[in-house]
Amino acid sequence: MTEYLPPPDPSRFPRLDDDHLRELGTGVSVGRIYFAGGRYPAPWDDFRWFGPTKSRFDHHLPPAGMHDDRAIMYLGAGLRDSRGRTMSVLETALVECFRDTGTVDARTDLPHLVLFTPVRPLRLLDLADSEWVTAAGGNAAISSGRRDISRQWATAIHAHYTGHHAVDGLIYTTSNKPANRSIALWERAVDALPARPAFNEPLDHLALRPAVETFAHRIGLSLIT
Repeated sequence: MTEYLPPPDPSRFPRLDDDHLRELGTGVSVGRIYFAGGRYPAPWDDFRWFGPTKSRFDHHLPPAGMHDDRAIMYLGAGLRDSRGRTMSVLETALVECFRDTGTVDARTDLPHLVLFTPVRPLRLLDLADSEWVTAAGGNAAISSGRRDISRQWATAIHAHYTGHHAVDGLIYTTSNKPANRSIALWERAVDALPARPAFNEPLDHLALRPAVETFAHRIGLSLIT
């Protein structure tokens, strides 16, 4: 049976302490797949000011539209796992971007992989490896259950923790690759992005192709290059 995530009750949200937070330092690589072509081309460092969409942790207030005070960027995090191995940002981005369609399409709309390190530490609410979700009355379905309810949680968290309690976003279990961690980075972290990324190339770039092909085959995705 799928675990049910109840709607958020901000009165149960605990006072934040260090155990609830994950500080992502300036030496940690993060990244995403973005689309440089198509109907809505975007630059590598573009936060999405339109929302809410169907994405899990959009904190924009309905109805859907452009907002001047709320924006989001979804990222994979190159953290160390429990075995000391670095989580692959590429694999996290691939599975989050293409798992639902079953095909890694490295051509349509010019998908690019961008990698960068933040220029200041990111203060993130840890939904994966802390007790915050349990204390707040939620459960693991916040990262894998109904997205509309997860969006309610994101909106409530954004509104509840303000001032010196404010967080830059959320770090959570990647639903399609539970060993990895993803980040929902909010507009509060616009100043954390560097002027230039460490890596920014099309997904069909020769340097990426072997890793993309290997991962797609391993998890049963077809590939268009």
